[in-house]
Amino acid sequence: MYKRDDYYYSIISASDLEREIDSNYSGETDLVKNLMSMKVQDGTIQTRHELGVANEELWSLNDWPEGEGFGSSDHYWYFKRIDESVARERKFLQAESELVAINKLQEAPKNDTVRNYMKMNEKLAEGLVA
Repeated sequence: MYKRDDYYYSIISASDLEREIDSNYSGETDLVKNLMSMKVQDGTIQTRHELGVANEELWSLNDWPEGEGFGSSDHYWYFKRIDESVARERKFLQAESELVAINKLQEAPKNDTVRNYMKMNEKLAEGLVA
């Protein structure tokens, strides 16, 4: 049966994630690395994969002007984006795992198949609530 790579998808300690930031994201600005570190320390980011997801949300900040401040509303906005992206990614991975288990797949299901499965589950949940 298909299984994702544990190296990227297993939960690791905050200190290991901090080491990942230091070694694998050294090309990022201090602002990006600090924001990633804050989300590691608050427990939002728990895997190497989620670290990459957060980094994708923060890439644009590498061009943030050095003299311009980064205030609380900026923190809030980017933290919200990271929270939503990580939550969406976790839902996707959960749906993918369910599809693999249900169908005993030997390879990863296609992205569209997983998305359709997620939509179907959402519709079913809506029907159960109504």
